[in-house]
This record gives sequence, structure tokens and C-alpha cells, in this order.
Amino acid sequence: MRRYHCLILLFVAVAANGQPAVSTKTGDSSLVSTQKTILNFINISMQDTIADIGTGAGYNLVPIANAYPTLHFTAEDIDSNYCNRKKLLRQIRATGNNTSIENFDIRYGTETSTNLPPAAYSKVLAFDVLHEMSAKSLMLADIRRILQPGGSVYIEEILVHKKAKKERACNYPYLTEQEFKEILEDNHYLVKKEQLVFDSGHNKYIKIFECVPVLP
Repeated sequence: MRRYHCLILLFVAVAANGQPAVSTKTGDSSLVSTQKTILNFINISMQDTIADIGTGAGYNLVPIANAYPTLHFTAEDIDSNYCNRKKLLRQIRATGNNTSIENFDIRYGTETSTNLPPAAYSKVLAFDVLHEMSAKSLMLADIRRILQPGGSVYIEEILVHKKAKKERACNYPYLTEQEFKEILEDNHYLVKKEQLVFDSGHNKYIKIFECVPVLP
């Protein structure tokens, strides 16, 4: 069972100097603001080693990679039909061709493990995927394993104010913020900082969190 991306975030092209630029394919300056918020929050440096968990077709990772056209990223997923070179290349072309397909090391994990090397990454990204993990505790433990000492996990999640039924494309319903933070606490992660990314004005909103592992 693959990890599904229940919400495909709209994306913008990012200029080679790392500053967001309005894509001619979207023409929506509000998307620029959203992308800039994410980039500023993650605060990537050229010394970072980065893995993206549950990359899928690259809707979330490729716009980030566009801001850093010489940086390499590990793209991890469990479904080779959904995450592959062809689909990542399609996203690169759709968002301005600022990065290269050669900048992505595509790796395949399982429902319980990323199968990535230990202590290899200074930053791990997990966008719109935590609520879809069937084995959350095992995956969070594995993410701890692949983090370098002092590294951080950046988790972006669609959250709900009131519990709702699962979305049509999802295996599991979205979490409330309290449920989300309880999962992190139960698995020995501390939220270092957080920021609102998007608010629908209704039941759903999106936040991004920087999380660090703590001793049990």
C-alpha cells in the first residue's frame, strides 16, 4: 500500500538565485508567498544533506529543489509507479526547469523503513505524509535513525479543527493538531518551531513544523 499525497499543493517556479518567482503557468502571486514561507522556514544551506520522505510525483519536493539548482536531494517513496524519474522530470519541466533530474537520488522504502543509510541527513522532509503512515512509530524511529546528530525533521501537515471523515484519496483521516503533537511526543520528538502555511477559512489548515528527536 503506497503513501498517498492527499493534497497536491500548488507550486511556483523559483529563480536560480533561490528567490521565488511567479510562474507563468500559475500567475498567482499568493503561491509565491506560500512557497517563500516554506523555503524561509526550512532555511536550507548548501552544506545540508536532505531526504524527502514520501516524495510521490515530486509536487512538494521539486519546487524546493528549484530554489537550489546545484543541491542534491534524496527522494524516498514506497511506490515506484508513483515516484520515478519520469514523473519527477515532468514536475521539473512544469515548474521552470531550474533543477536537474540528476539532482535526485530516487530510493524506495517500505511501510516501516526508509531503507536509507544511518546518520546521513542533516534535514529530513515529510510533507503531507505523516497521517498516511500505517506504522507511524516505526517510521518516526527510522527517521531518527537516518538523521545526523543535531539534524531536524520538517513536517508539513494538513490539519483539521474538528475530526472529519477521511478524504476520498486518503487511507486515513487528517489529524487534529492535538493528535499530531501527541504522536510526536509519544515518539520522542520535540516541536522546535512551527508556522502556519495556509488556512482554508473552514476546517482545514496547513502548518509546517521543525521537529528534533529527544531522549526517551
